[in-house]
Amino acid sequence: MRKVYVALCFLILSFLVVVPVSSTDEKPLIVTTTSVLGSIVKDLAGDSVRVISISSPAICPAHYDIKPSDVYAFSKADLILYHGFEPWVKTLAESSGTKAPLVKVSGNWNTPDGIAKYYEEVAKVLKERMGIDTSNRLDKILSELHDVSSSLKAKASSIGASKVKVIAMGWVKPFVSWLGFDVVADFGPPEKLSSADVEKLVEKGKAESVTIVISNLQSGTAFGERLASEIGAVHVVLTNFPWTEPRLNTLIDVLKRNSETLFKAVELYRARAKVSEIESELSFYRTLSYSLIVIAIVEAIMIGYVIVIKRRWGIAGSEG
Repeated sequence: MRKVYVALCFLILSFLVVVPVSSTDEKPLIVTTTSVLGSIVKDLAGDSVRVISISSPAICPAHYDIKPSDVYAFSKADLILYHGFEPWVKTLAESSGTKAPLVKVSGNWNTPDGIAKYYEEVAKVLKERMGIDTSNRLDKILSELHDVSSSLKAKASSIGASKVKVIAMGWVKPFVSWLGFDVVADFGPPEKLSSADVEKLVEKGKAESVTIVISNLQSGTAFGERLASEIGAVHVVLTNFPWTEPRLNTLIDVLKRNSETLFKAVELYRARAKVSEIESELSFYRTLSYSLIVIAIVEAIMIGYVIVIKRRWGIAGSEG
């Protein structure tokens, strides 16, 4: 029924909607399923191609609901790039009747090695399938990636990231581990966690004195926030996709943004710990001050009592 619905929507749309993709026919249209692939194509090929990215970068692509405009985009595409975990790609391809080659580019993309492989693979596809040579641009990007990743690793080392214990959502764990943090536990999509899973995470977090709980934006943030509150940790949200914020145009931007978010979380936790330490010291000195005051009052009372006794004994002695 879903395929029939999509096909009907596409038929209606083809009569009623004029999509701008036909206005610049001299440029090939590359359709990507995610902003990861879309951002890489734009970064490599620039204005030499048109790019349409299907799913919103703010949600998990596996949960994306396709629209008639997506079918139309597939039908006009010269090349379609996808990861392999999107369950709706086959439906779109069949419903649109696209003649474009569908090329799978898969793997992890949130570590420098993963990012480099994605760029290299997309560059290869652009050359082989579209005749677009992006080798010069690729070299510059890989050089920038190397410099950025080296700088981030150095900063992580300088703040002692290896001594910072964290609990991370599984989809960001490879990045967090690469940066050097001590991931003592990880969790899957929150909607799939049982009460027993949650209890184990809370126990682990408290037993290990976890500093930071890390959520993934695309899989939801409410659970991570509750877990952090339960164990007294700082909660942070990382993103696995470009274009979720105005300045996140590339995967390198995402790499820098996520790293700086974690660095600030470490600073925040240590600042909180310092404040807590100062408050404890103040409480101790306040208690000590109160104790000294009590002691002084008792001593004054005792001294006064002794003076009174001496005076009475003095008077009694003189009368005798």
